[in-house]
Amino acid sequence: MRWILDQELQAERAGMAAREINIGEVVDGRYELELPIGKGGMAEVWRATDRLEHRLVAVKFLRPAEEVLRQVDTRYQEDEITVMHKRFNREARLLSQLNHPGIPALYDEGKHRGTPYLVMRYIDGMSIGDFLALRRPLPLGPAVSITVQIASALDSAHTLPVVHRDLKPQNIMLSTSGVAVLLDFGIAQPLGAGATRYTQYGSSLGSPGYQAPEQIRGDSVVPETDSYALGCVCYEMLTGHTPFAEEHGGLQGQHLDADPLPLRTFAPQVPAELDDLVLRMLAKAPERRPGMAEIEEVFRRYLPLPGSPPPSPRLDPDPTLPFRAPDDYIEESNTDRTASASTEPKSAEWLKVRGVEADCEQGEQELTTGDPGPALARLADLAAAARKQWGPARPLVRQVWRLAAEGLRILGDCGRAATFYQQMLDDLAHSRSPQDQATALIWRLRVAECRLPFGDSDFALETLFEVATAGRALSSQTARGVQDVCRELETELNELGHSVEVQRLLKRLEQELD
Repeated sequence: MRWILDQELQAERAGMAAREINIGEVVDGRYELELPIGKGGMAEVWRATDRLEHRLVAVKFLRPAEEVLRQVDTRYQEDEITVMHKRFNREARLLSQLNHPGIPALYDEGKHRGTPYLVMRYIDGMSIGDFLALRRPLPLGPAVSITVQIASALDSAHTLPVVHRDLKPQNIMLSTSGVAVLLDFGIAQPLGAGATRYTQYGSSLGSPGYQAPEQIRGDSVVPETDSYALGCVCYEMLTGHTPFAEEHGGLQGQHLDADPLPLRTFAPQVPAELDDLVLRMLAKAPERRPGMAEIEEVFRRYLPLPGSPPPSPRLDPDPTLPFRAPDDYIEESNTDRTASASTEPKSAEWLKVRGVEADCEQGEQELTTGDPGPALARLADLAAAARKQWGPARPLVRQVWRLAAEGLRILGDCGRAATFYQQMLDDLAHSRSPQDQATALIWRLRVAECRLPFGDSDFALETLFEVATAGRALSSQTARGVQDVCRELETELNELGHSVEVQRLLKRLEQELD
């Protein structure tokens, strides 16, 4: 594996000159590059014209390794390349699952002269960072309108559940129609049990000034991690100041230990209810922060009503437009989402055995690397059709469902994964085969794992006890897989702070065994 990575690194370096991207290039015979519009730590984004659909799109390229790895110790460069590619692939998988007008639709993906790229909805407008540079602080109406839209987008992502982890003014676009759009899911973290966590050497995930205390400490993130970052953005929009300033001491230290001044210290016009809410969003402990549903609900009380006058002075773009003049602004949505040919669902097709077998073979390889890709995505899409066409008992159908469920779990799509596992568990309900009974116990554990991100730890603890008890009746050979998954669930529970309950459960099990 290290030899392969070394070859990749050499290829990355050797292909630098050939991989330089220029205006006028046509990607995949379809996307004509017009203008570079952004560059981050891992990627660069171009505006392009889609010749097939006759529309503007944003094409995001993974930056050449040589540019990204200049500050990385040579001992870790091979690993860093792997992390870069896996993060980029995971961003594509996450965007393909998120359907919200405040999150850009993923249209296509592929490679251009060896460089991975994503094609997304193009947002014509400016970042909130640039918007604030022209007009800060914002009037109440525009600030509330932006917050409601971004809270709604984040709430949609958290339902998956996925934490963005890098919310800041430069990652929020305000379109010419006044729609606030959340960008850059490059370091987003799925919260599903078993979801792969990619760590980059020598880097701090998130952006200074907007990182929650748990990010600064390197602790696990939760949906309320995004609440903290959104609180920082709200504070800045409403007061014209960030909650903490570098000149007042170490920025990270203040985020860890200092309390921000009330918003009304700088902006007396801010309603007391919003002042209190934003300060709660900036609480040091994640459990003290409100979730996105509460944030959206409270801020909605202060939205401009339909027919309200525009802000004074007038703003361009105007984030109040979708709320005060809903019939006048151009609605932007992801309803025109068009999947690439490689990920197009096959649920309506008559499936071919050889094609499904090839997807299963590739899916097994993707699971082995811990990086779900297009094969597992296809299997998740065609699973229902395979079951209907061939029946649930066929070994190939069982393999399709197992691979689809495992891929969704690793990716962090816990809701769908739990549905797959539960269906497979139901299929084995009446089987007397010792192997099927062991498999059913594993699926029970997986269902419990997938419910953990939604706060169902009591169910997981009880399931762990029941499965461990039932596992005593299995032979040592069939019990081995069950024991492995039990240990995985124990680890998940310990990481979520339930180590005391786990130890109590294990002691209870020992007593029953005696």
